[in-house]
Amino acid sequence: MLIRRLSYHERPLYSRHLQRLSEDDRRRRFTRAGVDDAWIETHVAAIAETDLILVACRRDEVIGAAHLAVDSTSGIAELGLSVDSDQRASGLGSELLRQAVVFARNRGVDRLMTLCLSDNRSMVALARRAGMNVAFHPGEAEAHLDLPPPDALTLSQEWSAGLFAVFHDWASLIERYQGLITQAATEGDWAEKE
Repeated sequence: MLIRRLSYHERPLYSRHLQRLSEDDRRRRFTRAGVDDAWIETHVAAIAETDLILVACRRDEVIGAAHLAVDSTSGIAELGLSVDSDQRASGLGSELLRQAVVFARNRGVDRLMTLCLSDNRSMVALARRAGMNVAFHPGEAEAHLDLPPPDALTLSQEWSAGLFAVFHDWASLIERYQGLITQAATEGDWAEKE
């Protein structure tokens, strides 16, 4: 399964992923009730271009995502994580979180934090497995992870993931347009023979 950075022009894929979440999953993801499709569209449209959205894709469908909002002035990044219900308990959330940590470190983030509802047991467990310190407040849980500076390993991990994504995207593009490429090559051979 490919985990890659989502391009700005691909944000509708992220919207569709969030809109597939159940009402309860939306409440847990956004720590509020009443999150409808229109609210999600507005939310995604307001995400800064500098924010990082990592996605796990199956073909052209986002099945999991990590939204990392980096505040460069404070050195803190806030993480929002979502995974399609049929993909949970597969390790996908852990992998998205692991890669979000790599991206955050490579951007000089000192601290990663996430906020969730205290009844979001899977997110609390995921945060604890990742070594985050979790503090409970009435109705909410806040998790923090202090991050070391980037190193050669984190830089190579991001570079490798990006390179893999580029090769995968290129291969998908060629596969998608194979007929046109073959037709153009055939017509080119025919034109050269005349």
